Amino acid sequence: MKMIWLIAAREYAENVKTKGFWIGILLFPMILIAVFFFQSMLAESAPTRHYILIDQSGQYAPAVEAAIRQEHQRRILQEFVAYVIEHRKEANPEQTVANADAQIDQLIDDVDAGEVAALDQWLESGGLNFALTLATPYLREDAPPFVEPREQFIQAPLPEGVDASASPEAIIEQMRPWLSGGRQLRVDASDGSDGSDGSDGSDEETSDLFALILIPAQVNNSILRPSATPLAMNQSSVGIQYWARNLTDVRLPNAIERSINSTIRNNEFAARGVDADIVREVQRTRLPVSRLDPSAEQGQEAVSVADQFRQWAPVGFVYLIFVSLMQSVQYLLSNTIEEKSNRIIEVLLASVTPLELMMGKLLGIGMSGITTIIAWLLSFLAFIVFYPGNQAEVLGQFLDVLLSSDLIPYFVFYYLAGYALYAGIFLAIGSLCNTLKEAQSLMMPMIMILMLPLATMTYIAQDPNGPVARIMSWIPLFTPFTMMNRAAAEPPLLDVIGTTLVLLLSIALVLWLSGKIFRQGVLRTGQPPRLMEIVRMLRQRH
Repeated sequence: MKMIWLIAAREYAENVKTKGFWIGILLFPMILIAVFFFQSMLAESAPTRHYILIDQSGQYAPAVEAAIRQEHQRRILQEFVAYVIEHRKEANPEQTVANADAQIDQLIDDVDAGEVAALDQWLESGGLNFALTLATPYLREDAPPFVEPREQFIQAPLPEGVDASASPEAIIEQMRPWLSGGRQLRVDASDGSDGSDGSDGSDEETSDLFALILIPAQVNNSILRPSATPLAMNQSSVGIQYWARNLTDVRLPNAIERSINSTIRNNEFAARGVDADIVREVQRTRLPVSRLDPSAEQGQEAVSVADQFRQWAPVGFVYLIFVSLMQSVQYLLSNTIEEKSNRIIEVLLASVTPLELMMGKLLGIGMSGITTIIAWLLSFLAFIVFYPGNQAEVLGQFLDVLLSSDLIPYFVFYYLAGYALYAGIFLAIGSLCNTLKEAQSLMMPMIMILMLPLATMTYIAQDPNGPVARIMSWIPLFTPFTMMNRAAAEPPLLDVIGTTLVLLLSIALVLWLSGKIFRQGVLRTGQPPRLMEIVRMLRQRH
């Protein structure tokens, strides 16, 4: 046993003193932090998009313009709510909550719930100016001023030479140079455009045309009513024509469709003598649905954000196990192949037995993997402590949920069990190969097996005690990932105990078989053995 610990200490020291090990440790949290900041930066630096509106019907241009304004107000509302959450004073439980404070709470709740009513209330009450007046007494004294986001969709003038009264087909032909990106629009430089043509202080800039909204004169003939049989028409000529090369940013067409359909319905209400205000008031009437957990203690059945965090936390643990296992087994594989090709293995085997060498390597690389996970968790904790933002506050709540739950013991056990299982397999593969290129063909089936729990982790989290989850739990190669994924759902005791016993027996069997292969393959040279040769190795008694 002493020799095993000496070898483990040597393997651990050999790994942690290399630059590659620490680069690998730091790279993962740095990538996650970079993605976090990069997404925030992209959201703040979204480009200004210019569109052209041609309304030949003379009826729906105000609805389109209202849709653009509402989309901008929606962004202001969402960013203002985030601003209030981040810079709000801590509530004093001894003070009675004021009416204004309650209004702010309701606004935040409505935005979190994605309620359209929140935007309607925002616009009806006066928008940003009213909200700032309402929220200012409840903000911290050191809170920075709220910066209103710039408009992302701005109407551009029709280019010279384009006849807005021509047929839709003729207009499209005239506009094709701008629609295809061959020509650029001349826009006002003070409208917040990002485009630039190297102008020398003039009031105009150039910008790409993002979209053309063309409303034909006879557009009302395309209105679809439940009582009428829809006409068979060419899809490219039905209703309002929205021309854009960008097919992924659907905010503008969706906002326009909502606004114009709302206008059409209001016209229908007026034509049928229905008060549209009463209809809107009825549509905004809602009954909340309380989500309750029957497994919770009496009086604490209400499902909170923390409860939802806890249900999805195992998915993050599964991913963490996967990433750490992949890193650890790669270290183990490359380390074994390198020592074998450099003949270091022969020197080591002059002093220790193959079994002691194998177990020492497993323990040493395993400790390196644990060091990696601890470093990642400390990086996560440091980010929460030192980053003063609303997102970090949410992550802090997530961390509190994890530390106060029973998920950590599950994670520790299933990580160690998964490492022992897969490390034994990869160590056997490394002992049979002389180069990493030779090992790739043997590694591929194991990589595919490792990918399956990762591909199913979201589905299993949604149905943790379903047939797929239960079947995969009893397959030893999948057990660590699947049972970790089911940990928050309190799986049946039969699954917990039964799969644990099967997993431990499988680990013992794999390490025993891997030891037989390692003992015979570690000094082997030449081409990797064929399948039948591996079978003969396993059948040999000595």
